[in-house]
Amino acid sequence: DLKDGELLELARKLIRSEVLEEPVGEFSLYGLSEAQQRQHSHFPQDHYGIPHFMPDYSDGEKILILNRCRTAARAAELAAAEAFTDSEGNLTREDIIRALNRLSSYLYLLMIEEKAKSR
Repeated sequence: DLKDGELLELARKLIRSEVLEEPVGEFSLYGLSEAQQRQHSHFPQDHYGIPHFMPDYSDGEKILILNRCRTAARAAELAAAEAFTDSEGNLTREDIIRALNRLSSYLYLLMIEEKAKSR
């Protein structure tokens, strides 16, 4: 299950990191390191017993809400990529962009887990 306050803690960390120009640093989401999270999101069938899926109206409200949150996280990632690219096309805050990417992957894992429960 979702660790209490985990998403809020990450959001605060990202804001602090950007405002104070500090590196984001290492963090785990759902008890998973970055490498573990990548493994889980790329190979859900190995970890949750179901393959990748496209959300559908019939999946239920929880999955659809999670998908809406995932879409917002992805939009934030794209906006950050634009905001943190200098005039020469170099990323200036790759750590924040990577953290937002992890956030959207995390939300996808929650969707997969919820889908697996409904089977």
